[in-house]
Amino acid sequence: MDMREDICRALMPLLKGDFKWKKEGGEYLQGGKCPECSDHSVFAHGKNPWVLKCGRTNKCGWMGSVRDLYPEIFDTWSNRFKKTPENPTAAADAYLSDARRLNLLGMRDAYTQEYFHDDARKIGSATVRFPLPGGSWWERLIDQPGRFDRKARFAYGKSYKGQAWQRPDVSIEDMANAASIWFAEGIFNAWALEQAGQRAASTMSSNNYPALFLKQLRAHIAASDFPLRRPKLVFAFDVGAAGTKASRDFVAAARKEGWDATAAQPMGEDEAGKELDWNDLLVFERLGETDRTEYLWHGRVLLAATAQEKAFLIWDKHRWNSFHFTFGSRTYWASIDISIVGEKIDEYRRGRTRELKEIDKDEEAKIREEASREALSVEEIANCAFRVLYRQRDEATDETKFFLNITYPSGKRPSAKGDFTAAQLRKASNFEDRLFAFGGVWTGNAHQLTRILQHQTPDLPDVRPLGFTGYCRDSQAYIFGPIAVAGGRVYKPNENEFFQIGKKALKLGTSEKLLDIDYHADNLDVSWLPDLWTAYGAKGIVCLTFYFASLFAEQVRGEMKSFPFLEMHGLPGTGKTTLVEFLWKLLGRENYEGFDPAKATPAAMARNLGKVGNLPVVLIEGDRREEASHSKRFEWEELKTAYNGRSVRSRGVKNGGMETFEPPFRGAIIIEQNEPVNASRAVLERIMSLGFDMSGWSADTKISAERMEQWPIEKLSGFIVHATKRETEVMGRFRQAFAQYEAELLALPAIRTNRLAKTHGQLLAFLDAIRTIVPLSDDQQAATARYIVEMATTRQTAINSEDPVVSLFWERFGYLEENEDAAALSGHINHHRRHDEGLIAVRLNEMEARCADKRLALPTHAELIRALKTSKNRRFIEVCAVNSRNDNVGAVRCWVFKDTSRAAGERKF
Repeated sequence: MDMREDICRALMPLLKGDFKWKKEGGEYLQGGKCPECSDHSVFAHGKNPWVLKCGRTNKCGWMGSVRDLYPEIFDTWSNRFKKTPENPTAAADAYLSDARRLNLLGMRDAYTQEYFHDDARKIGSATVRFPLPGGSWWERLIDQPGRFDRKARFAYGKSYKGQAWQRPDVSIEDMANAASIWFAEGIFNAWALEQAGQRAASTMSSNNYPALFLKQLRAHIAASDFPLRRPKLVFAFDVGAAGTKASRDFVAAARKEGWDATAAQPMGEDEAGKELDWNDLLVFERLGETDRTEYLWHGRVLLAATAQEKAFLIWDKHRWNSFHFTFGSRTYWASIDISIVGEKIDEYRRGRTRELKEIDKDEEAKIREEASREALSVEEIANCAFRVLYRQRDEATDETKFFLNITYPSGKRPSAKGDFTAAQLRKASNFEDRLFAFGGVWTGNAHQLTRILQHQTPDLPDVRPLGFTGYCRDSQAYIFGPIAVAGGRVYKPNENEFFQIGKKALKLGTSEKLLDIDYHADNLDVSWLPDLWTAYGAKGIVCLTFYFASLFAEQVRGEMKSFPFLEMHGLPGTGKTTLVEFLWKLLGRENYEGFDPAKATPAAMARNLGKVGNLPVVLIEGDRREEASHSKRFEWEELKTAYNGRSVRSRGVKNGGMETFEPPFRGAIIIEQNEPVNASRAVLERIMSLGFDMSGWSADTKISAERMEQWPIEKLSGFIVHATKRETEVMGRFRQAFAQYEAELLALPAIRTNRLAKTHGQLLAFLDAIRTIVPLSDDQQAATARYIVEMATTRQTAINSEDPVVSLFWERFGYLEENEDAAALSGHINHHRRHDEGLIAVRLNEMEARCADKRLALPTHAELIRALKTSKNRRFIEVCAVNSRNDNVGAVRCWVFKDTSRAAGERKF
């Protein structure tokens, strides 16, 4: 199969899904939905859809390259195109022709296909290598180059200084005969220019002045039959600080040597938009002769020696009456008085008329130019240059911010990025104050600021700030801070520090960086698994599985409406902290265990629960002190809504209205404490409980646990990326396994609760799914699965049984009640007037006093407060004031319960 047909076959489903063509087949794809204007006006070639264009040229003009839109298709060349003895450059050929759109005719001998291997990281890539003059070479990595520190390499220890690369089918005589020679930085750019009909060479770097090449060219011309020939040199380096500086320096050096030299740039310094190189422009078919004339004008503007000269070049092309521009990282305002120009021309014409001479058109044009320069006034309006990069809109808080890049005159200070509110941009005085905070001084007026913003803001990208770290269900993307994952692909922030994921622009909206991830695409180290198994056995794998499952909590809730909690309880010293901190390092968080909800204010609690998505929220040892105030005491009942992903806490929106902010719970709850949770049946059914003790500990478990403590986060943190990259595969295995495991658990006589079967079935399904990246043996999986089933049956027993503290309380209550006079008008331990309906109202202090009088042992007040709310046989209702049935008592604060069996017993009589 032809290489282009293979690429097209992979591209077509993606193009169809994203652009929704109204007309397919034939020579063109037509009626695709434009990502910019949303009109169905995008078209592309049917057989070679390398470039997509919006047909609304005047109003939109969007263009996209499939190489940029679908980089995953163009990232694994050596896998798709295998190297063979008959075709040793198969992958390199495909990369150059399909990714770079370069014509290989006459270039087959200009390169070879090689292989680069990173010994330290144990990863490699095919490369396309070009020999360079002087004995060096340059190569470009073509297989997922984003994995490496550098995408291109030069031969170590060999110099290309002063040299320039040119096509092998272009001779020195061809260069001498050229009207102009464009010097680009990269080989691909020089090749693209040659393909467009422009003689070109590559300096390989913006730091390499081609002195030896020019010396050879000069000598060849001098020895030829036409020694007066002298091609014009055009330094056409990339847009950016390094390229623009090199262009100015090299033009000056060439002119000093006697060459006619200038510069060319794909776009001007003051223009916004994606920075394109010559190879990009070839792909977009914007490298014709007319286009190159435009790029030469940009070069002239770049080389302007003064702000006045730059202003004149801009005015001469556009004829604007007033405009802003930057020069030397300062902002200027230019305006022209047309009347002065008219007066100069009229004066010239009157003089020629008095002298009875014809008007010389060339002389008039010269006078017009001089008059225009004289009439053009230029003033500095800021001692820095600034550009609006993007708009950030937070719907939850109704806040909009604009992010600006601020640059300063060379050598003064590094550039800065900062946020400005709409008010700070719209009002000149506010803008002046905010800019001054970054070291800039604005001296312009409101009109000038408005004009600048009109120029910079029409096509700003809208970036969505996420107030949490992790998975965003709406965008189907993981934003981890330094890295993002979506659709099996890994993304890094762009130059403006946000993630462009398809049509979505996302970034963390918080300055708190929770995760520190060191990710290597081809290197997932799981050599810690034997230590985890030795130290913790099946319990360790259960916790690992839950941490892994938490990375997909939102997907599970989206399909099954719930995600379980995990409880890790046990005495101090049983290894809970060591295990939790190790598992956190797998997710990129070091020196962290969790937070104590009893020590957090309601606002802090809400923030801790809401700051992550598809990441664990670990609640450690809650407060059991009797004296804790109600506002500080944490109640497990508050977490019931988190099970279904609903809001746990809400707060008011500070906007003068009645709106509240109720963010959904997006994470996974882990409870780590010494004692098991004692709560209502509804809460206990949501929790999968795991007990830790000292049984099974040995010298080997101690050594393994200590090794786990020493594992560096740099070797562990990539786990989170490798796991989330496999989202589709993981969720597929999870769905397939869950139905089976839930049915098997419900079939067990010991399991009588559907919710327990569901929660533990989900855990068992993720135990299957985790084997996509963690090499659990069959024995390890089987032992862990048996343990999870045991957890479920044990939980069912705990749900059915009464807490010992509660049982003892009701035993003492029954004894006291039996020894009362039922006909008496006072002295009843049950204060409720509707006692015959099964309602019980007990004053705890009174209960404790009576038991003390009769020397009856009773749990402490704190233990009673903790446990009584879990009472099952006599269901807890509330703590409230009750109008006592005892005479002369009145309203008393009681714990109220409902005993249905007692009510039924009363109705029998």
